[in-house]
Amino acid sequence: MNILRDEMEFRLLKLATRKLLNSFGSLQAAAEVCRVKPTNLSQYQSFEHTAFMPIDVVIHLQRAASSTVLSEEMAKLGETNTISESERGVRDEALDIPVAVGQLLAFVCEATAVESAGGPALSENEKRRYFELRNNVEAELRELDAAVQQDGSLVRAKKA
Repeated sequence: MNILRDEMEFRLLKLATRKLLNSFGSLQAAAEVCRVKPTNLSQYQSFEHTAFMPIDVVIHLQRAASSTVLSEEMAKLGETNTISESERGVRDEALDIPVAVGQLLAFVCEATAVESAGGPALSENEKRRYFELRNNVEAELRELDAAVQQDGSLVRAKKA
């Protein structure tokens, strides 16, 4: 079940950006081959910032690194948009798990914060919500198990 596809795509692109930038050894080295500063490059790979690299920066960095990692990830995401729910593979299902776990962890942190309505103890409503989110994590794991059983591979076949 891929409820937060946009968030996962966001994370995948940020991770691919990070991989591209890591090939330079430092953000300063990467900045020397493109038009943006190291601080901007840092933001492009950060989950905390919504900005992505301009396409001309991607092209310059990929050429300099002899790597098309970011373009390849964008192409995969384009392919994924054409896959129906029944055609989702292991990779697609696996990428849903961190989202579900993240929702659960964010809820726990928020619900147990000292300044929250119930303080560090969970109210009955918060307990119900916790178990809803926990069940969602279990459901995502079951869907991944089913995909592994069906595909037997962690690599999704390319569409013809």
